Amino acid sequence: MSAATIAGASGAPPSTAIPMTKDAGVYVVPVSVDGVVTFDCIVDSGASDVNIPEDAFRKLVRAGAIRQSDILGTEIYTLADGSNERGRIVRIRTLKVGNIVVHDVQASIGGTESSGLLGQSFLERFRSWSLDNVRHALVLSGTPGDAPPRVASGRGPEPAGPGRRDDDGPASVAQVVSGNHPGRGQSRRPPPASDDGSLTAQYGH
Repeated sequence: MSAATIAGASGAPPSTAIPMTKDAGVYVVPVSVDGVVTFDCIVDSGASDVNIPEDAFRKLVRAGAIRQSDILGTEIYTLADGSNERGRIVRIRTLKVGNIVVHDVQASIGGTESSGLLGQSFLERFRSWSLDNVRHALVLSGTPGDAPPRVASGRGPEPAGPGRRDDDGPASVAQVVSGNHPGRGQSRRPPPASDDGSLTAQYGH
């Protein structure tokens, strides 16, 4: 099953349905970074950023896809167990999911055993998104231009909530490659509750 564009109702933005596959009990989608590496990402609304496994990041560095200007520094992330970890932050020039390409995406670098995560730094670039449990698809509504990018040239914005950036400025590529990285390195945020107290997988601006 390939990604499909769905025409919206009159006045509504078109949406794209991207097939998901189940891996170890969670849904994942293939993600291509800078046209260099492709890996599966868990669709994780609780992750503040896209998370890139360390081995994929090293391939990007070797290919020259990650440059010094793409190193944005570090942030402190609160993990699911409540502990804090320092994560290295980089700018991804292009991130492709299905036939959708988003430019200038902020991403954290995970540890050797970390999973790829498709977090809010990608998801919030769309007017809305949802999970279709019938078709097992990630549905993105609108285009990436419907929301502003989170990262800027040289250094990203100060994160909201528990995450924060170091005051010592961006790290070097060598520091990012050789540094100690958290396993998941993500701020965990619960999805919003509906009026009846149940959780919803639908998000929008």
